[in-house]
Amino acid sequence: MGLIDQAWLIPALPLASFIIIVFFTRVMDVRSRPATVPAGATDAGHPAGLTHEEAESADRGPTDQPGAPAGGHDVDTLRAAHGGHGPTGSAMHEDDSHGEHGSQTSFWAKVSGYTSIAAIFAAWVISVIILIQFITTPSIQTTGRTIPLYTWFSFSNVLNYPINFHVDSLTALMLVVVTTVSMLVQIYSQGYMQGDPGFSRFYAWLSLFTVSMLILVLADNFLVIYIGWELVGLSSYLLIGFWYERRDPPPAALKAFVTTRFGDFGFLIGILILFFNFHTFSFSQITAQAGNIDITLLTVAMILIFCGAVGKSAQFPLHVWLPDAMEGPTPVSALIHAATMVAAGVYLVARTFLIFQQAGPQAFEVVAYVGGFTALFAATIALVQNDIKRVLAYSTISQLGYMFVGLGIGPTDAVGMFHLFTHAFFKALLFLGSGCVIHAIANQDMRKMGGLAPYMKWTAGCFLIATLAITGIPPFAGFFSKDEIIGQAFTYGQTHGGNYVLYAMTLLTAGLTAFYMFRLWFMTFGGRGGKLGGLWGGEYRGEGTPHKVPVVMWGPLVALAIPSALAGFWALGNFPAFLTGNAQAEAFENPFLSSLTWIGVAVAVLGIAIAWLMYGGQVIRADALTRHSVGAFVYRVLLNKYYVDEFYGWIIRNLVLGLSYAEQAFDRYVIDGIVNGSAVVIRTGGNIFRRTETGRVQNYAAGIFGGALIIAIVVFIVVQSGK
Repeated sequence: MGLIDQAWLIPALPLASFIIIVFFTRVMDVRSRPATVPAGATDAGHPAGLTHEEAESADRGPTDQPGAPAGGHDVDTLRAAHGGHGPTGSAMHEDDSHGEHGSQTSFWAKVSGYTSIAAIFAAWVISVIILIQFITTPSIQTTGRTIPLYTWFSFSNVLNYPINFHVDSLTALMLVVVTTVSMLVQIYSQGYMQGDPGFSRFYAWLSLFTVSMLILVLADNFLVIYIGWELVGLSSYLLIGFWYERRDPPPAALKAFVTTRFGDFGFLIGILILFFNFHTFSFSQITAQAGNIDITLLTVAMILIFCGAVGKSAQFPLHVWLPDAMEGPTPVSALIHAATMVAAGVYLVARTFLIFQQAGPQAFEVVAYVGGFTALFAATIALVQNDIKRVLAYSTISQLGYMFVGLGIGPTDAVGMFHLFTHAFFKALLFLGSGCVIHAIANQDMRKMGGLAPYMKWTAGCFLIATLAITGIPPFAGFFSKDEIIGQAFTYGQTHGGNYVLYAMTLLTAGLTAFYMFRLWFMTFGGRGGKLGGLWGGEYRGEGTPHKVPVVMWGPLVALAIPSALAGFWALGNFPAFLTGNAQAEAFENPFLSSLTWIGVAVAVLGIAIAWLMYGGQVIRADALTRHSVGAFVYRVLLNKYYVDEFYGWIIRNLVLGLSYAEQAFDRYVIDGIVNGSAVVIRTGGNIFRRTETGRVQNYAAGIFGGALIIAIVVFIVVQSGK
């Protein structure tokens, strides 16, 4: 089957780059730097034993980046000061001595980046060839191809733990998505991370992140997918906390790691339930035998499997980690939100879709309603966010909810996966575009932006395409994939006794998405006084003059803009037949021929119009609603994200830690009291009875005589009482 049999090379290539960077190029990079901190010296203010990279980080302190805006809380704001402008409006790139972005990247750091990019490019080429082979050869779409690697453990031919890969249409699609986004993110990072002292380490972690997701995508069974699953969690922890010397990234990384563990616990329990009933981890074997166990048990197992997806894909109530993950560099945000970590949960449900189908209907209902609620919930929060990256973060949570709705109600997994496919491109474009904005002005508060389109035409043009795509405006990619989900939600209501709850959720979310995305657009690139009614350019509310971004940064935006605009047209073919390997699978309905489509488009246009009235033409005051007490209350609730984080903090402080303190007191005063009390009793008794041991023979003779006398008296009394 040609390159399909060599699919193992796809994760092997970035794995090789990771090894080369960690054990060679990064070592050479660190050794080639000037030795500013002699071993054991602390006169420069550095603790003894720090590497040059760590010393530079320590020098900068948590918030003293030159030119960083006062009060900036996000690391990208602090780090993007290369070429940006500080409060005084002076150009930051004039002084490269601070060791931040904009300074020179060392030779070996560049080698690290080029090594990683070359590896992912080769993996991308193989992935594209495999996808083309699947598209042009329908016969291999049905069964795919299993690639045995090795058997980790085998016992009496009863229990087998194989490490195998499997390539089918779903795998081929995801391989292209992951490698494409990862490759463009790595190219973009050449400009964004320029001069960062952790440049080599950054590319090592990017390679590891990509390897982890590729292993997950290629997995043939639950054992392998769980290995990739946990490696993805580890990689995200390393990248979110990349700037570990700052105050905010380490807690954000820990929050992501711990929050997803709750979902992973359920995922692991679900895997074990399936394994103990089927004695195999294989997806295909479990699918074939799923009808042989109690349907209630299978339903419970699949809901537990979905718990893992809830954590990784940041669905309610485990959504709280994803907005804080913005503390990592912007390229990391693009990779997490578009093609790796959050996509893993959606892929998991799609990969186990045939097992879900054999469980009770409650399993898919849980998937659909959790997704529908999360989509609407996150969209309402995005309405009031002022940090450009946090708006995009909540939009990701919302769009992932759409995907789960599609998986939960669609006849096949094609409905949800098609939205994942299109979303990967325009969401990566949106995040990389926001990174260009941050790079240009050293700020990510949209209230200090506006009118940026004329300063960065390529970035703005590509960003507008992605904004139209996520809004669902035809003929951009998001229109086709989102419309199919909304249409399926309407059909679900028709076939389930008029239950249009999911349809209402998805339709309302479409309107909210259009509003908050064009609110972001007008506040960032447009505004009052701009061309086309404030759509392009306008009043710039920041300080200094924004500068242009290098081609290495806006070039990937152009590449992503192409699928963001055109990828949706695959829906007019038979995408479900390709993805499922079933030529008889029902194709998506042509959205241009459905009257239902235009309801969704009208709702989106309404959202855009309201955003223009408030932030573009500014016909309506932006604070028109918040000037009233009810509106102000709603605004505070949304701005504070429904106080979910505060509620979780209260639970941790008062219940978790309270229980821990109670257990500590029980251990100290009860358990230790019993143990220590026993020791006191024994020690006291020993102190009393040791006085009888004098070492004198006459004392022992007296003791023997006394003991014998007592025994004689007792015997006498017993005998007399028996007469």
